[in-house]
Amino acid sequence: MKPVVPIVIDSWIPWPILTILWWIHGNEVCGVQTLEILASQLKIKKWKVFLLYWNLRAIDANVRQIDCNLNRMFRDDTTMTESERQSYEYQRSREIIPFLDQSDACLDLHSSPSIGSPALIITEETCNAIVESFPFSRRCYGFSEMEPGWTDGYMFRNGKVGICVECGYHNDSDAFLKWLESVKQFLLYYDMLSDVTIFPSNFSKEEKIIYRAKTAYKTKTNNFRVVKVFSDFENITAGQMIWYDWWNPVYAQNTGVILFARDRNQAGVEWFVEIISWM
Repeated sequence: MKPVVPIVIDSWIPWPILTILWWIHGNEVCGVQTLEILASQLKIKKWKVFLLYWNLRAIDANVRQIDCNLNRMFRDDTTMTESERQSYEYQRSREIIPFLDQSDACLDLHSSPSIGSPALIITEETCNAIVESFPFSRRCYGFSEMEPGWTDGYMFRNGKVGICVECGYHNDSDAFLKWLESVKQFLLYYDMLSDVTIFPSNFSKEEKIIYRAKTAYKTKTNNFRVVKVFSDFENITAGQMIWYDWWNPVYAQNTGVILFARDRNQAGVEWFVEIISWM
C-alpha cells in the first residue's frame, strides 16, 4: 500500500498549520486541477499548508470507496466494527490523522458524480467569519454532532476548525471554480497568500441560506427505498412517509427540507438520509 505523502507548502515562518484535503472519495474528481495548480504555483507568506490526496486505491479505480466510507473513519476505535477496523479506509484514516493533529484548520473538498447534487458549505457556527466569503448560497450546521466520523467532526472535537465544501456535480461548469475560490478564501482568511493571481475565479459574495441538520437516519436493512425521487432541499413535513426500510415505513421527524435521500442496498454502514430544518 502506498503511504500518504503530503505536498507541503512551507514558508518556514510559524504558525499555525492548515490542511486542504482532496479525494476523500475516489470518484470525486473535481479537485484534480486545483491540486495541480496549488502544488506547482501556490506561494504563501507565512505558516504551512498540507495538501493531501489520500484514498489512492479508490482514486485509481474511480470509485467512491474500497471497503467503507473514509469520511466516517475519523472516530474512536471503540465505536467501530471489526470489519471497519480491518478496512483499507481505516488504515488510510490512521495515516492522515497525524497531519490533522498538527493542523489548526482543515478544508475538506468534495464534489459528486451525480447530476443535480447540491452545492453547500458544511461547518459549524464558530466558522461563520471564515466561510462568509465562500461562493455558496447554502450553509449547514450540525453535522459534526450528528456524524462525528467526518474530518470536520474530528477537528471540532479537538477544538479546531473543520470545513467541508460540497461543490455539486463535478462536471458542472462552475464546480471547479467554486472549489478553487473556496481554497482562495480559506487561505485569505488566514492571511497566507502572497500571490492571488493563480486563482482566476472571481465570485461575488452570495447571500447565505442557513440550515441546521436535525435528524439522520441509518439504514437497518439492505433494502432501503425512498417512496419517490426527492430533490435535495425539497420541502418535507413532520409525519410524512419518506422511505421503506425493507417493508417498514419510516416517517420524517421534522418539518423542513430533505437532503441526500437515495435508495440504498446496504445496512448499517453510514447515514443515508438527513432531515434538515430551517434555523
